[in-house]
Amino acid sequence: ESDVAGAMAAGLAGILVKTGKYQAGAESEIDPPPSAVANDLAGAVDWLLKNSDG
Repeated sequence: ESDVAGAMAAGLAGILVKTGKYQAGAESEIDPPPSAVANDLAGAVDWLLKNSDG
């Protein structure tokens, strides 16, 4: 949660990855909400590649 908020505060995409300490429903508790939610790191990378400007 704090990683997502920190990324977004720095002007970056904040992606919540549903691994490790993830608890179901956590994405609805983050303010501002994450840019994306991914099931795993590969999903987060896919999102970044599809949504990058380069």
